[in-house]
Amino acid sequence: MQQTHLDTRGKFKILLLISGVISVASVPLFLPHFIHGHGVHTGIHMIGITLGSFLSVVGAITYLEYRTTRLLLVFFAFLAVTAAEILSALNMVFLFWPSYSSVDSIMTHLLIVMMLTFFSIGIFRRD
Repeated sequence: MQQTHLDTRGKFKILLLISGVISVASVPLFLPHFIHGHGVHTGIHMIGITLGSFLSVVGAITYLEYRTTRLLLVFFAFLAVTAAEILSALNMVFLFWPSYSSVDSIMTHLLIVMMLTFFSIGIFRRD
């Protein structure tokens, strides 16, 4: 089995870099939503975008190292979830179509974030 070039320290650096870039880039767009009472919903989107981006980058690096169809499909799956989170978050700012922030919407987004969190924790596990 081939040794991966991406160790835990490298993964953590990627996560910190992506978190920092997304946090800084999202402040001008989403700060009014935090201030006007939509902080939880906006925060869930930002966490989802951050974790999805992290998993997409790690998936791309892993695919480029091993070049298997299965890893390419995993990369595309993470990319699709990330794109959905970005589109949903941008809809809060630019309102492409009507959206309703109800309990079921927040629970759905929270479950997606939980899924991405478990995948991210799995990336750091060494079994």
